[in-house]
Order: sequence, then C-alpha cells, then structure tokens
Amino acid sequence: MRRAVLGALALAAVAAGCRGGEREGAAEAAARTPEPAESAPASYRPLPPLEVTHLDGRPADLGQFRGQVVVLNLWATWCIPCRDEMPELQQMHAKYAADPFEVVGISIDEGDVALVEGFLEEFDITYPNFLGDGPGLTQALSLYPGVPHTLLVDAEGLIRGYWGGRFHPFEPETTALVERVLSEAQ
Repeated sequence: MRRAVLGALALAAVAAGCRGGEREGAAEAAARTPEPAESAPASYRPLPPLEVTHLDGRPADLGQFRGQVVVLNLWATWCIPCRDEMPELQQMHAKYAADPFEVVGISIDEGDVALVEGFLEEFDITYPNFLGDGPGLTQALSLYPGVPHTLLVDAEGLIRGYWGGRFHPFEPETTALVERVLSEAQ
C-alpha cells in the first residue's frame, strides 16, 4: 500500500511539470509573464558563467553567443513540459534565423548522451544544445531546482526575462519583449 501511495505521488510530481511546469489559473498566467531580472531596466543582472559541455563532452563557452539575443532553455528528456515546448522553441529558432538571435538549450540529463541526441533527433531540433549539471546551473542562476527554465539574454549578456515552467514563446507579451530586445541589438 505504501509503495502505491509513493508511486502515485511520484507520478503526480512528474505530471505537475518536473517541478515548475504548467500551473493553473492566475498562477499559470503569472508563470508565463516575463519577469525582469532586476526591478530597474538599467540594472539587469548579467548572465553568470555557466559550466556546460558539447554533447561530445568537450567544454563549451556560452560566450560564443555574445552579441546575439539568446533564449536560453534548461530542459531534460524526462520533463513533460520540456517536451511540449521544444517544437515551439524550434519554430522560434526558425522565425528569427535572419536576426542576431539564437535559441540555446542546455539539457540537465545525466548519463547516456545518446538519449539526449535521440531526443533532439526525434523532435528535429537544430538549434545548439549543450549538457549541464542541473543543480550547478540552477544554483549559478539562482533558480529553483528542476526544469524547464527559460531566460532571455540580451546582446550584452544581461538577463532581460525569465520564465519558470512551460515556456510559451509566441504569446504576445513574450514576442513583444523578444522583439524589443532584438531591436536594441540591431
């Protein structure tokens, strides 16, 4: 009986969105509303250095995207909201392909890299993806544990928006923020 209860609780946690997924009602709307990194636009918080690797294990430097507007998405193959948002992130990548813009994914999956590669192939994801340590990344970014997390980083490397849980890239408020930050970069 105890196992059944624990199993049901575990399933409920996964269904809730990998700790930070979809929310209901007003909480859902608040979760999708971009949150400025700081209270005043003049003092946005810089994206801290993040330790990530290429899928082949080589160290990677996210500084290579400096000068571009970046939608940085932390995700995992086992995360249901992550699976739901990946096709839309790919569409966003295609929509802004001619601009100084990049969608960048960081998988927090541990273990078999072939699982991550297979996931990216299954969803036909072509934007850059890296591997990172989930607890280390969330701590460096001062985020709650779990995924998904999505940040909007401007061309200067400043965090301009944050979405905890399922990201909806084509909501009017999100599109307006992305295009405003893009116009500042051009």
